[in-house]
Amino acid sequence: EAPSKVKISNVNFRNVKGTSTSQVAVNLICSKAFPCEGVTLSDIDLKYNGEEGKATSSCFNVNGFSSGTQVPPPCV
Repeated sequence: EAPSKVKISNVNFRNVKGTSTSQVAVNLICSKAFPCEGVTLSDIDLKYNGEEGKATSSCFNVNGFSSGTQVPPPCV
């Protein structure tokens, strides 16, 4: 399958709070050909109450940074 040719830039996720229905509470997937740039995670507080353990983050082809509270630990 060919990678997407859509480029996503300068996206901010701020003050995201709540409960996730899946263990991977933060899941950012971007194109191999055009990775996401300038992604900011600020004050993320997501819980997961499942049997698999604590909430996790997963990022593919994402460049950015995080600040403030980070639950689960950030992947950028």
